[in-house]
Order: sequence, then structure tokens, then C-alpha cells
Amino acid sequence: MVNTTLRVEGSYLSAVRAFKNTVRQQLETRFKLDSDDLPSSIPVVACMLDPRFKHLKFIPDSKRESAYSHLDTLLLDESETLSVTDVGVETCETEQTGKDIGKKARLELDFAELFGTHFESGQNKARGSTATEEARQYFLLPQIPTLDNPLQWWARNERRFPRLARLSKTYLAIPVTSTPSERIFSLAGNTITRQRASLHPAHVDELIFLRENTKSKTKKVTEEEERDSE
Repeated sequence: MVNTTLRVEGSYLSAVRAFKNTVRQQLETRFKLDSDDLPSSIPVVACMLDPRFKHLKFIPDSKRESAYSHLDTLLLDESETLSVTDVGVETCETEQTGKDIGKKARLELDFAELFGTHFESGQNKARGSTATEEARQYFLLPQIPTLDNPLQWWARNERRFPRLARLSKTYLAIPVTSTPSERIFSLAGNTITRQRASLHPAHVDELIFLRENTKSKTKKVTEEEERDSE
């Protein structure tokens, strides 16, 4: 958008030029487009984890490579997190593939207990290479159509890319707009008035919670159901 739609031409009206310049400046400020931290920013990481925009064609090549390196670092950290839950994962897989996987998991624990940090450091290196290979396989896949749902894609490919799937749950769950939180602030302002200035903070939380949840549809109870419940 910055390089195409928001490009300012000399023939534009002054109001149009002012509007485009303002929007472009806001985008550059919010997303830190000119910052050295752009490759590690949340929007860029979220785009890499979105199978629609993962190839990052909208940023320069140098920053794109830095972004991929940052993702590798995140995956290595995720590998350490997964190492804690490996036994639980393999236990679930045992029900599907037999007793061999569960036996293998027990042997891994025995080796870790016997050889200590030396064995664990070797395991971390192996997991790191696996994480790198996982990212490579992910980026080799073509992008999905823009109108497809990336969350549904990850639901189908979670077992294929377990580390990337865990990261996607973290980054793709971040709201892309501050509107919902701003609405909560407005609701709190309408709840705490001059006539209700002595409300306890816990009561304010409860009132806001009730106000927000009364919007959900509830099943109407008929007179017959009320009699039955009594």
C-alpha cells in the first residue's frame, strides 16, 4: 500500500495528497517500516506464519532474510518447549501406532537420566535441525488463496508442522485492531459515573462482564419447562 496505493502524484488535489501522506506516515509509524526491528516485529512474524503471505514479497530481500532467521530462532525456542511435552505427545501416538513409540519414549528418558546434560545437549541439536527442516518444508509449499482461512489450514497441518503450529496459535490470535479493547474502555466509562464513583473495582469488573455477556443469545424458557424444573 505504501509503494502503490498511497503513492502521491503531482496531479493529485492537495486534500488527496494530504490524506495519503497522513495514512502512509501512520502505517510507517505503527508497523515500523523503516526500523531495523521490522524483521522481528509481530506483524512480520504473523505474516510468515500465515500461509497466505508467508513469502514476504512486500519487504526488501535483506529484511526478508533477517525475518526468516528470526523465525528460526523462535522455532529453536519452541523446540525446547516441545521437549518438555514430548513424552505426552508420544503417549498419545502410542494409542495409534502401538507400544513401540511408548517404549522409545521411556528409553529416551532413561538415556537422559543416565547421561545427563551431555545427552540433552545432543538432543537439543537434533531438535534444532528438525525445526529448521520443518520451516524449510513449510516455505516450500505454495501460498494458499487470500480468501482461505489460515486457521483452518493450520488445523489440517498441525501434526505436519507442530512447532510452527504452536507459534501460529500465539501470533495469529493477536487481534489486528484495537477496537474491541477500546469498546471495553468506553463501557467502563459508562459504568463508572459520578453517581457511582464509590464502586469497588471488583464490582466494576463484574458489571462489565455481565454487560458484555448479556449480548449472547440465550434459550428462552417456556412455562412448561419452568414447571418441569420446579
